[in-house]
Amino acid sequence: MISHISVPASMRITTPDVIPASPRRASVLRSFGPPLVALALLVAARRIWVAELLLLPLLLVLPGVLLLRALRVPDKAVAAFPIFVPAASLAVLTISGLAVDLGGQAAGVSQPIRTVPMLIGLEITCGVLMWAGRGAPATTVIPWRRAEPKARNAWPLLIPLLAAAGALRLNNGNNGAAALLAICLCLVTLVWAVVRADRMSRAMLAIVLYCVGLAVLWAYSLRGALVYGYDIMKEYAVLHQTVVSGAWRLSHPGDAYGALPSVTVLPAELHLLTGISDLMVLKLVYPAIVALFPVGVFGFGVGLLQRRWAFAAASFIIVQGAFGQGIPALARQEISFVFFCAMLCAMYDARLRRWPRWLLTGVFSLCMATSHYSTVYFAIAMLAVLFALQWVSSWFHDIPTMTSAFVVALVVAVVSAVLWYGPITKSSSNFSQFVTTAAVQGFDVLPGKTSGQSLVSKFLSGVNTEPTMSAAKYQSIVSNYYDTRRQFVNPFPDANNPAYALRDSAAPVPAVRLPFVQTLIGLGQSVLLLLAELVTACVAIFVGVRRKTPPIVRPFFLLGIGTILALGVVKISGTVATAYNAPRAFIQAFALLGVLLLWSIQQLSRRIPRIERQVIAATALALAVIYAYASGLTGALLGGGTAANLSNSGEDAERYIVTTPELAAAQWVVLHTGKGQPDYADRYGALRLISQNINDYGLFTDVTPETLATNAWVYATSVNVMQQRARQDFEGHFVTYVFPSSFLESHFGVVYTNGFSEVFHR
Repeated sequence: MISHISVPASMRITTPDVIPASPRRASVLRSFGPPLVALALLVAARRIWVAELLLLPLLLVLPGVLLLRALRVPDKAVAAFPIFVPAASLAVLTISGLAVDLGGQAAGVSQPIRTVPMLIGLEITCGVLMWAGRGAPATTVIPWRRAEPKARNAWPLLIPLLAAAGALRLNNGNNGAAALLAICLCLVTLVWAVVRADRMSRAMLAIVLYCVGLAVLWAYSLRGALVYGYDIMKEYAVLHQTVVSGAWRLSHPGDAYGALPSVTVLPAELHLLTGISDLMVLKLVYPAIVALFPVGVFGFGVGLLQRRWAFAAASFIIVQGAFGQGIPALARQEISFVFFCAMLCAMYDARLRRWPRWLLTGVFSLCMATSHYSTVYFAIAMLAVLFALQWVSSWFHDIPTMTSAFVVALVVAVVSAVLWYGPITKSSSNFSQFVTTAAVQGFDVLPGKTSGQSLVSKFLSGVNTEPTMSAAKYQSIVSNYYDTRRQFVNPFPDANNPAYALRDSAAPVPAVRLPFVQTLIGLGQSVLLLLAELVTACVAIFVGVRRKTPPIVRPFFLLGIGTILALGVVKISGTVATAYNAPRAFIQAFALLGVLLLWSIQQLSRRIPRIERQVIAATALALAVIYAYASGLTGALLGGGTAANLSNSGEDAERYIVTTPELAAAQWVVLHTGKGQPDYADRYGALRLISQNINDYGLFTDVTPETLATNAWVYATSVNVMQQRARQDFEGHFVTYVFPSSFLESHFGVVYTNGFSEVFHR
């Protein structure tokens, strides 16, 4: 039996503040014609900063409103889940961009990804949606005039602006005072909002969530002269190549990044239509989009929770270290997370009729699947376990065998992923590699457990903790590796001279003040996160299987069981974690699990009213402890920490913050290195070269005397030159060693230098 069920209004603790729409039907052309004309005029004037400022919100609102109207989504649903609008706009932009690109190539246009074709394609798509929505009832008209924001509620916007200013000051070599102040304001604002949530409107809480989330994201994404992070440097190279070539093709064998519209067609379209550089689309615009993710979680949570606890559930996403530092480093996941959250909201929205819900869920599931492979794989695991649990549970409880919206989401996700990464783009190498790895090493439970380390300790540290290797061991192993597997590399005869032996090095760490307090906060953060997972698992299982649970909400908790199982697999399996690391899976999972966690806390405060204030205070304190540790605030105040959002030194800063001289040297290498001659750079220097679209075939990351070819080009970053430090990840082990400057200076010449970054060659 398949049933279309949802959480009814009677089950909701609160109802959204929705203003009823006017019953009078307005002319579709009169309503949407002027904005479409304004869009074209603004694109023509996009070189003016005011036009850029207006274009971005228009592109993220107008196409989505037209799609939602065409699907007959009522205004109440949009008011309850504002994330529907930007998610729908991103869907329209992606689909119209793909249509222009592929259709243009089929018609013989060599460069369809250009401003005029993209604008025409978007206008035609919006026109079709406007025509499809011409008979929509008045309940689909969003009362924008009555939802105008009040000036006194705009003060949270100062927080992300301060965070941006702090990041830019650090980029210019100034101190981190502004950045530190922004982090402190984020912490104080979240705690204040949790405590006073019952006196704040739903709209104000959403604004606070968005602004704090954006501040946390910009504090990292705006660092450096290039994008911040590992994967995103490769994504930027793919995006820039798409912009330069003016075309994107379907076939991408062995190229998972190039197969994703979220890092090719979509950002290229935003760049061309708004005039914002492709670099700033990833650094500035994408974080502004994914900052809607916690807002979507908040709207999703209001269905079962009071506003305070729904706000706390969304805040639990923001305070995670992986949210601020990890999510902006993966552009593809920023977009897929928005679609994932919108899909969850559409699945559970009681305001939607059957067909609008199915269509909206299907659109978001499709776009999620084509935006990021790992996100859709995790979502499929969640929904598949839900399907099995609900089918079994229907034998013992009065619930349907299947829920229609869940089936739509699962089927569309599976079919889209199989077709897109299979026959359409031929980019399933990542999945094939995962299958091969699983066949060879199996489940690989908690890999890297050291002698004497307990399973509990290893579980707390996670499977993604990088094992390290000494420089001496690395030199021995890598030398043997090149002798046996890269015999075409001819090193210098005296490369094994003991004078050139590698030595260990490490980024400086400030002295720890009050080590007991620092340790206590770190331990408290770990315990709180573990308790969150355990409590959520117990709540999901208990409520999901008990007889007294209302049939209408049982699937919600069954989905929680599926989510916690999927997260548990990522947490303990090294094989799975290689494909999707645990911190990012945690963020995705707690879009749902955070609501279950705060539901249990809400139930506790309601059943024992006399401790409600203490529960509120404890929740605010827990969020504060997690955020203070994860954001680097405790390290900055108590020592021992050098987070890249607060400092220009330390491990993360040396890895990911790219300077202008490094970019200049990387561009010189791309223009001057000869074909057939190997390019060398350490692990993170190689990212600088890849970001400039260097051919990574023949790019070696082992900068050691015994692995350097006699005809090598060696690119040295500012860290290599100024800090005399290099890094490599060899056979799953991370090594940091003294950069071999003396060997390079005696065997090569400096063919390029700008005082900070150098290039060596004979």
